[in-house]
Amino acid sequence: MPRVHFRKENVTVHAAEGANLRQVCLDYDIDPYPALGGMLSCRGKGMCGTCAVSIEEAEEGAVSAPGKREARFLKRLPAHLADQLRLSCCVEVTGDMTVGTDPDRKEAWKRHGYYSGRPVRSWTRPS
Repeated sequence: MPRVHFRKENVTVHAAEGANLRQVCLDYDIDPYPALGGMLSCRGKGMCGTCAVSIEEAEEGAVSAPGKREARFLKRLPAHLADQLRLSCCVEVTGDMTVGTDPDRKEAWKRHGYYSGRPVRSWTRPS
């Protein structure tokens, strides 16, 4: 039985060979969705991209290859993300792996408002 470790939640679970990663998350009360608990998701059809997770470590052959829909989603991402992100609804668990839920989708320096064009709040009080 493959072991799936969820790094952010610090939980390790055993999944059946060939189980869907999204369903494994939901079975063990681990939320693969970053906001609103998946209320805006496609319910596992591979069309919305809200269930994206990062596969941080995996055995050789532990993760299934991306299908057509998932490949189309991954092609739209920057190269540094396309290598590590997968849609949990499209991943078939076939070996031990470490998964990160709610992964950062931007490079670290781009998250800061100064670089992304968002207004940055000043911590001083207005006079």
